[in-house]
Amino acid sequence: MVDYHLFGDVLAFDATYRSNKYKKPLVVFSASNHHRQTAIFGFALLEDEEVRTYRWVLLNILDVMDNKKPAVVVTNGDKAIRAAIADVLPLARHRLCGWHLEKNCVLRVKEPEFRKVFKKAVYVNFDVAEFEEYWRTTVKSLGLMNNSWFKGTYDLRESWATAYLQRTFCAGYRTTSRCEGINAFLKGFLTSTNSLLELVHSLDRVVKDYRNNEVTAQFYSLYYMPVLTTGLDKIELFASKIYTSVVFKEVRKQIKGVGSLLFLGKDSISTTSIYKFSSMGNRRMIRKVLYDPTEPKIECDCMMWNSEGIPCCHIFCMMKYEGLEEIPPGLILRRWCIDAKEWTASSTEGTAGHDSRLLRYGTLCSAMTVVAKLASDDAANCEGCNSFFGT
Repeated sequence: MVDYHLFGDVLAFDATYRSNKYKKPLVVFSASNHHRQTAIFGFALLEDEEVRTYRWVLLNILDVMDNKKPAVVVTNGDKAIRAAIADVLPLARHRLCGWHLEKNCVLRVKEPEFRKVFKKAVYVNFDVAEFEEYWRTTVKSLGLMNNSWFKGTYDLRESWATAYLQRTFCAGYRTTSRCEGINAFLKGFLTSTNSLLELVHSLDRVVKDYRNNEVTAQFYSLYYMPVLTTGLDKIELFASKIYTSVVFKEVRKQIKGVGSLLFLGKDSISTTSIYKFSSMGNRRMIRKVLYDPTEPKIECDCMMWNSEGIPCCHIFCMMKYEGLEEIPPGLILRRWCIDAKEWTASSTEGTAGHDSRLLRYGTLCSAMTVVAKLASDDAANCEGCNSFFGT
């Protein structure tokens, strides 16, 4: 519940098969945590894959999670899943898995060059007009005007084309490859002869393994200091202290990108400054950054912050010219921070009864896992803990 509360803004789910002797689909609900690792929220064993069944499981996961609804849901192109999401989560943005689309592309379109063209349409950061022009050119050059899969996929372009998802935060998801990774990992724990009880025990082991990965990543984020390499030392040092290690590496790439930008000028409207930059590799593409020192948020028309939750190189370049040494609070997404899972008494204050107890229990379990990790690194500490607990 705690993980879902923090990271359930982008929910991914997929079904795996033959993991039990009942030959029923097993659905995995997951997301990306603050270390960009997979966080598993739960599993559901389904009777079938009808719309009513997926609707039932979505309603139940929402009920368990205090009716917190995700902003984005990432799945494959299954029609039953799409229909259930539209019914239960009408306000959620449904993102289709790019990997599954690529796979279907090879099966449905026999033109050998089309996969490369289609992959570019899915992942390249076009604006909408550029995407539409690229798609029209592709249709004409490859002669695919009458291909039914081509037409149907184009109709769903707002669910898979990066051009239409620039303003949508997807926590790094473009495919359900994380779900595929869980399914592959499950095979090491599950067999086709598992009974329900054996299945539950095995799934519990899977979850503990994933959580152990998170503990290890948190340890490195807390206790390892990176070497500063960008030239913007104060900004880089500040970023290294607030972001987890893996997210900091992505942020540092953007800080390094400042060196390849050209400053084209600055305009002012009232209290807002408008900075213009272009890249040395593409001088025709001009990016604008809006900065108002009286407002908590800085905006760039490249939309990286909107979609990735980290500042872009254009924003860092503006910060350089403004003499800012820290990333403004409005540009720090809490879910990417080292302290994303730090809970205080105020976090659960006002939450009554059973839900409050579950939240506190989950918080303490997470904290104790870190203690166990630290104690296990030293034999004397481990022996002391065993004596304390009488084991």
